[in-house]
Amino acid sequence: MTVGDDAAAPGRGQTVCVTGAGGYVGSWIVKLLLERGYAVRGTVRNPDDAKNAHLLALPGAAERLALCKADLLDYGALRAAVAGCHGVFHAASPVTDDPEEMVEPAVRGTRYVIDAAAESGTVRRVVLTSSIGAVAMDPRREPDAVVDESCWSDLDFCKKTKNWYCYGKAAAERPLHLRRRRAPPRGRRPHPPQVLPGLPRPGEVL
Repeated sequence: MTVGDDAAAPGRGQTVCVTGAGGYVGSWIVKLLLERGYAVRGTVRNPDDAKNAHLLALPGAAERLALCKADLLDYGALRAAVAGCHGVFHAASPVTDDPEEMVEPAVRGTRYVIDAAAESGTVRRVVLTSSIGAVAMDPRREPDAVVDESCWSDLDFCKKTKNWYCYGKAAAERPLHLRRRRAPPRGRRPHPPQVLPGLPRPGEVL
């Protein structure tokens, strides 16, 4: 049975935007959404780049996947990608310790995605794909301490150690979390995973 052809498929008739669709996490999100019958609008820097071919080869992609050109600092492009969608997975992020390339795109890009979702009038849930870097860098925390939503990387420590990736992730996500605590918006969810590098994206082989 093909999920996309099943009238009972959970995503049938719904469209979800995935930012950073060509990345490792984004690619798996796209694959799983297509398997569940969703139409997917994935943002990438260049839809014609050969490195996105694995997305177009996924089952269901020919019928239900559209790749949109968008940059984290281009609010207009993000707004167009999100318009009409029912949900958003924000997985796009720079991965660098260059402060100029990391901090502004991470912080402003996250805000742009949240604002675009709110402006759309159709998005019911936003899932922010976080990073362990947003919570891990705190020299005052015991190594075996349990980490929860109250734990964040220490921004001053990140600056001192020049760990701009962790700085950017924490700076982008903490304001969103505080905003959610003050006035909980429906369906906004941060998830800080730890990803094992070197594993294949869907459609690739080792």
